[in-house]
Amino acid sequence: MARSSRRAQRKKKSDLLMLIGACVATIGILAGAGYFYLTREMGIDKTTLCPANGPTGHVVLLVDQTDPFNFVQKRAFEVELQDVVLRRTPKGSLLSVYVLGEDFTSNAEPLVELCNPGSGEDKNAMTSNLIRLRNQYEERFVHPLLQQSEKLVAATPAKKSPIFEMLQLVGINAFRKHSIQGERRLIVVSDMLHNTAEFSMYKGWPDFEVFAASAYGQKAQADLSGVQVELDYLINDPKIQSRRNLSFWEAYFNKAHARVVSVRPFEG
Repeated sequence: MARSSRRAQRKKKSDLLMLIGACVATIGILAGAGYFYLTREMGIDKTTLCPANGPTGHVVLLVDQTDPFNFVQKRAFEVELQDVVLRRTPKGSLLSVYVLGEDFTSNAEPLVELCNPGSGEDKNAMTSNLIRLRNQYEERFVHPLLQQSEKLVAATPAKKSPIFEMLQLVGINAFRKHSIQGERRLIVVSDMLHNTAEFSMYKGWPDFEVFAASAYGQKAQADLSGVQVELDYLINDPKIQSRRNLSFWEAYFNKAHARVVSVRPFEG
């Protein structure tokens, strides 16, 4: 009787060990499957956070630093930057941030360039690690971009504002370099008053066709094929920033094979 009882206990212990082993194996399989689905769904470049097969769209933010932002303009820009990062850069799209400064040669490369990896809102908790996706979105995409806010606003006025040259560089180093086939959008935060030794809008300017035919006008023309342009005007000199100024830029972008789709003055 005792021997039979011991055999029953050993069998029970063996069954328990087998059950534990089966549980461990199941957990391992589920963890492996979870990792597989996570890595497959993430499928992104570790540095840029872009999809493995390339970005699905391209948003370029160009911020004019040649004039200091006043208090209201700074607040308006902070809201604008949040809007661009959180709502106007779709999942999978590349966001490139450029600075327009006095020396365009030192601003040829983007200040920061990242794809929106998605926050996980469109994923299923059964097949996705939603916490990890959300953390990646906030810590590696949102925060690094929003932290650029102070760097993007000027502290001191500049003597030159080479807008044409920066638009050319954006066309080359952003849109042409990446050659993304999806939506291409350029958001310019500037007073749109070009000012260099070759050409200054503070001294008045001819009709666009006259400018475009000039030696400098031909040299200054950008190629922004297929780009939708949004102009956010910093109102620094209302007398000069007239409808004529806007018409000039609309013609310039049309010649660059782009299209102005939005114009709005910044508060302040």
